[in-house]
Amino acid sequence: MTKAEAKAASDVQAQARAWLLRLRSGNLSPNDVQAFERWCDDHPETSRLLRETWTMLRTAAAEIAQEELASGERWTGSGGRAHALRPGRRAFVGFAVAAGASWLALRPPLQLWPALGDLAADYRTGTGEQRRVELSQRVVVEMNTQTRLNILPAQQTIHGVELLAGEAEVLAAAPDIGRTEPLRPVVVVAGTGRLQAQVARFNVRRTGSSVCVTCISGSVALEHPRQRLSLEASQQVTYDDQNVHPVSMVDSGAVTAWRRGVLVFNGVPLAQVVDEVNRYRPGKVILRNEALGENRIQAQFPIAKLDDVIHMVGLLYGAHITKLPGNIVLLS
Repeated sequence: MTKAEAKAASDVQAQARAWLLRLRSGNLSPNDVQAFERWCDDHPETSRLLRETWTMLRTAAAEIAQEELASGERWTGSGGRAHALRPGRRAFVGFAVAAGASWLALRPPLQLWPALGDLAADYRTGTGEQRRVELSQRVVVEMNTQTRLNILPAQQTIHGVELLAGEAEVLAAAPDIGRTEPLRPVVVVAGTGRLQAQVARFNVRRTGSSVCVTCISGSVALEHPRQRLSLEASQQVTYDDQNVHPVSMVDSGAVTAWRRGVLVFNGVPLAQVVDEVNRYRPGKVILRNEALGENRIQAQFPIAKLDDVIHMVGLLYGAHITKLPGNIVLLS
């Protein structure tokens, strides 16, 4: 390779890194999207190489996960502390760097695949995947799509998980008749809040620093640096690092519709509908028309048929639909 060719290749890699940072920011304008499409068209070999590299990373991650599962190892942690990676994960990180793809693994474009940090969680679900985790005979966690959680250090008095991202429904069932020993409550740490319940069913959703908790049955106690409160059935509270918002009454059936394989939208702006669809649908739906995103939707859709949402938007609002490789859809 000549110096000119080497410089050109280096320039393409620098452009790719710059694009990844812009894509990850989530602040792309329609012109940015068009520019990114043109860049991909101009560099098909780079796009192919990125996909092949990520395939290698996913294969390595799967082998490490199986190896750790067989050995019974777990990595546990709490939100405010840094934790060293175990040798297996250090090797995985080393592999990513050696493959020349650390920036790709850490900041996947359009969130089309899991970031490297996601693979360090004790349990995770991919796009459209749901998973059941049994903490004991009476405490079960149902994980929704794109969810990551860690198991808190084992204690004699509690079962516990830390919700790093995504959504989960937690069930702490009533004890067996005749049980005499004290109940072990379940604890869920999510952001700056700590939830605790003895007999309850509740839903927790974490998006960045924002956490939404819905009590479905029983009661759930919230401890937050700003406030302590208790939720009863059909009550919901949202909090972040700074504030706890007022408790409200909600339709818990709509909140937990994902457990029945359905998404329910009650007067929700289309922009929020698109965000929700992207949690469950492989690829990415990109809304390029701000006015279109302000339309409110009243509908229910099976999770297994989310392309119906795209079709409906085209029919109802005359939206122009552009389908690209990788399940990427542009709405304008």
